[in-house]
Amino acid sequence: MKIAMLGVFPPFRGGIQHFNTLLYHHLKVDHRVSVINFARQYPNLLFPGTSQFDSGAPIDPAFHYRLLDPVNPATWLKAYQRLKFIAPRLVIFKYWMPFFAPTFGTIGYLLRKNTRSKSLCIIDNLVPHEPRVGDRWLNRFLVSNTDMFVCMSATVEAELLQLKPSARFRRNPHPLYENFGERLPKQTARRRLGLGKEPLLLYFGYVRRYKGVLTLLDALPKVVEQLGAKAIIAGEFYEDKEPYLAKIETHSLDPHVTLADRFIPDEEVNLFFSAADVVVLPYLSATQSGIVSIALNYDLPCIVTNVGGLPEIVHHEKTGLVVPPDDPQALAEAIVSYFRESDRESLARHIASEKQRYSWPAFVGTIIDLASSAMKD
Repeated sequence: MKIAMLGVFPPFRGGIQHFNTLLYHHLKVDHRVSVINFARQYPNLLFPGTSQFDSGAPIDPAFHYRLLDPVNPATWLKAYQRLKFIAPRLVIFKYWMPFFAPTFGTIGYLLRKNTRSKSLCIIDNLVPHEPRVGDRWLNRFLVSNTDMFVCMSATVEAELLQLKPSARFRRNPHPLYENFGERLPKQTARRRLGLGKEPLLLYFGYVRRYKGVLTLLDALPKVVEQLGAKAIIAGEFYEDKEPYLAKIETHSLDPHVTLADRFIPDEEVNLFFSAADVVVLPYLSATQSGIVSIALNYDLPCIVTNVGGLPEIVHHEKTGLVVPPDDPQALAEAIVSYFRESDRESLARHIASEKQRYSWPAFVGTIIDLASSAMKD
């Protein structure tokens, strides 16, 4: 099948480009795939991090066609003209916030009106974690101008069907991130990170309020008291760091918390996951999580909150533990229980079995099956 992908690819950094890059490579095994990359993902004024780019990474020539700018409608029209010239049967894009709805919705509208190409939207999030006025209208514009959808959680599926009850869709969980290198021996990883033999928790990913890191810090005193554990918080702060530092000082956690307050480059990701005993994601809201996909790839159980699609991929007492959100006491008890009572061998067996559901070939199969059925109508 002739396919085009619109989206964020290298030199941009972050989970969206990792997903798109992996999907591109798995699609092109059996299909002809073209890419229209973004020239700019966000205006700098709207980006909370230090940089949108990974300046040191080599760039596949397939990603060199950088055109789209979400605040420049002229680039949307140029992308449409490019797609009209390429004439793909299927156009795929990934959607994670309403800011991009005008870009993808306009291109989808033009494709439906003027070409035989079908559009397919892979939805990370439909309702954003930090909602704003107009989000629902923007989402409605997007879904009304898109032919089909892949939802990566039941939460997203329900949100889609509220906006478009007749939507043609499939649900498929987030595939594993398999692009960060092999798992290292735990002692090697800890030595390189300057860590000892203590029970080690890992929070990974950028830090915003809805990620629940403050809840984790409130839970840690009990965990430290009972286990002598340490925690790594690895990721760039996308908001004021002072409340987090104040919480660490209030609870006297400084010797027990390592802040890796920076963007973690790809070549270091395996260090953190290889060093950890368990990944803790105390989100206050979520749809699904790419961090769980990294953890599973490294055979690590996760302790997550019962929000969004997290319990769909972290099965309680099988591939991890699930606790109520914003409840430091429950989180602390779960962490202590994991180290003192969990059957690690049983968790490892379930994780090994569950990983088979999250393969990229299976995800590609879902896309092609959905698109093929739409093209027959």
